[in-house]
Amino acid sequence: MIKLLHSRGVFTPKALFSNPSSHFSCRYASSSSINLKMESEFYTFGPYKINQKEVFYSTALSYALVNLKPVIPGNVLVCPRREVKRFVDLTVEETSDLWLAAQNVGNRIEHHYNASSLTFSIQVDVKEKELKEKLDLDKERKERSFEEMAQEADELRKLFA
Repeated sequence: MIKLLHSRGVFTPKALFSNPSSHFSCRYASSSSINLKMESEFYTFGPYKINQKEVFYSTALSYALVNLKPVIPGNVLVCPRREVKRFVDLTVEETSDLWLAAQNVGNRIEHHYNASSLTFSIQVDVKEKELKEKLDLDKERKERSFEEMAQEADELRKLFA
């Protein structure tokens, strides 16, 4: 999973690749086929099943969803479809797709929220117990309702139409 955080007035890395097309060839489906695909699929995040209404972007190998407890507005998650224990266990194609998805989502999130930069962080090898402990540490952040999350995902999905 790649977490995207945007910020205003703080320098953080913005670009992952200077020219991603020179490194890989990756084709994304049209937004209408992405939305149709999302309506018919389910997603998982560790031990949790993710409702497709929380997902706002999807490729053959990656997907992006809104965060249950965002640090700031626009704090979203970009995840590989295949669950792996470690980042290095992703295939070259999955790694490329994940980073290109993060770049695409990050670009649109940054513009949508008028942010000056993005922060990308990677969370890997989180066991169910550790994930629960991490979520317990996040209790000070407000948990959103499913309706709030679905509404944000609907809004962000329009960025890819």
